[in-house]
Amino acid sequence: MPNSLISFSNEIADLVDRTAAAVVAVHGRRRFNSSGIHWQPGVIVTAAHTLRTDEGIVITTGSGEELKAELAGRDPGTDVAVLRVKDLNTPQLTRNRKATYRPGDLAIAVGRNQQSPNATLGVISSLAGPSDTWRGGKLDQVIRLDLELHPVAAGSAVVNAAGDLIGLATPVLSRASVFAVPATTIDRVTQALLTHGRLPQGYLGAGLYPIALPEHLIKSLGLKVSEGLMTVSVDADAPAGQAGQLIGDVLLEIDGQPVDRLESLRSVLSEAVGKTVPVRILRGGELKELTATIAERK
Repeated sequence: MPNSLISFSNEIADLVDRTAAAVVAVHGRRRFNSSGIHWQPGVIVTAAHTLRTDEGIVITTGSGEELKAELAGRDPGTDVAVLRVKDLNTPQLTRNRKATYRPGDLAIAVGRNQQSPNATLGVISSLAGPSDTWRGGKLDQVIRLDLELHPVAAGSAVVNAAGDLIGLATPVLSRASVFAVPATTIDRVTQALLTHGRLPQGYLGAGLYPIALPEHLIKSLGLKVSEGLMTVSVDADAPAGQAGQLIGDVLLEIDGQPVDRLESLRSVLSEAVGKTVPVRILRGGELKELTATIAERK
């Protein structure tokens, strides 16, 4: 009778070998390298926080080949950085876009140091819907992992037991756990960085401060939020000033999206650059709607 534990161990090791073929070591800081995933032809994605320089970045492939990498851009909000690499011949991971995940599913983070692959075994601890990060980015899904991540494994590929790519491993989007940045988020960020070198940042032109809304107003006006952003200054020539926003107004929604926190405001503005959108405010205890054309922060 075969030993099931040995069989399980061999299957995990084989899975790591297959995944590691598409994972490189990224040398962009002192002491420790990080890991990166061959995302699309000639493009590596890695953890942005591990790059301490914009120039002189080198990657090491599974065959030991060292190649120069050019930084296309980085998004600290999602901790994704994109590198262009010429003559990159490593395979890419096959992504199952129909794959679904559950808390408790195995999660294996596969990274690479200069000598060999490295792996950490854990589970998906929790899943949640789209969310803003404390660093000002937007995740299409929050995927928390219960596993330990060595410094060289930041930017590693996280896969499930079937070998489906869950995302890119990062320890900096939460103070309590490792996150997997989902593939849909990486696709969106990668496209923007390859095209523009940055993620466009929306600009409203108002100084805002988060406040709690009075309970009686929440009930009487049927508000869906319990907090808003108090306007403490307005640039008359900026979108807020041109829309008629005044000091003392409480910002509630932009383009139908709640902006009860500064993080959510940044996320909504970044998606509305160049658009003319409705802005819902609270002024003197009454709801009002303004119209603003969101500018891009220069």
